[in-house]
Amino acid sequence: MSKGRVEAFSDGVFAVAATLLIFNIQLDKTAPGGLLAALLAAWPKYAAYVASFLTIGVMWINHHSLFERITRINRALMFLNLLLLMAIVFLPFPTAVLGSNILLPRDANTAASLYGLNAAVIAVFFSAVWTYALTHADLLAPNVDRQAAMRSWPRFTVGLVGYLACIPLGQVSPIAVVIVCAALGVYYLYERLPDIRRQPAAGVRHQP
Repeated sequence: MSKGRVEAFSDGVFAVAATLLIFNIQLDKTAPGGLLAALLAAWPKYAAYVASFLTIGVMWINHHSLFERITRINRALMFLNLLLLMAIVFLPFPTAVLGSNILLPRDANTAASLYGLNAAVIAVFFSAVWTYALTHADLLAPNVDRQAAMRSWPRFTVGLVGYLACIPLGQVSPIAVVIVCAALGVYYLYERLPDIRRQPAAGVRHQP
C-alpha cells in the first residue's frame, strides 16, 4: 500500500475523532428560563472538549511530521498505525466521561484515570510506530539521520512517561491530570523529531 493512502486514511480518522468530540456537549432539559444556568453549568464539558480537540490536533501535526520521515510502508507498520488510530478515535469517550464527572467527588478520580489511560495507550502506539520505523532503515526517508533520530527518541517519548503517570495521579487529583495533559500538549507543539531539512554532504551516499 502506498504511503499516501495510509496518510489519507489516517487524516480521515483524525477528522472523525475531532468531530465526535462536539457530540459530547449536551445540556440537560431545563425549565423555561433556565437555559443560561444550564449553559454555564456545562463548563466542564466545554473544557474537556477544548482540551481533547487541541490534543487531537497536536497529535495530527506530529503524525504528519512522523510520516515525513518515513518513505515506505510495510504490513507491520501499517498495523501499528492502525492500532494508533484505534486509540485516537476512542478519545471522545473518556472525554465525555471526564466532562460529565470531573465535579463529582468519587467518580472524578475514575474519569481522570480513564482519560490518562487512553492518553497513555495513544503514546505507546505513537512510540511503537516511530521505534519500528527507526529499527527498519529501509522504511526511513534517505535524509533522516538515524543517529540523530536515536538521540531524539527519549525526547519524543516524554509523553509516554507523563501519560502513564496520569493513571495513578487521577486517583489523587483529577485536576492535576488535566494540567499534566495540557502541559504535554504544549510540549508536543514543538518539533520533537530529528531535523530532516539538513541534506547529506556532497559526495556522501546514505546507506540503508
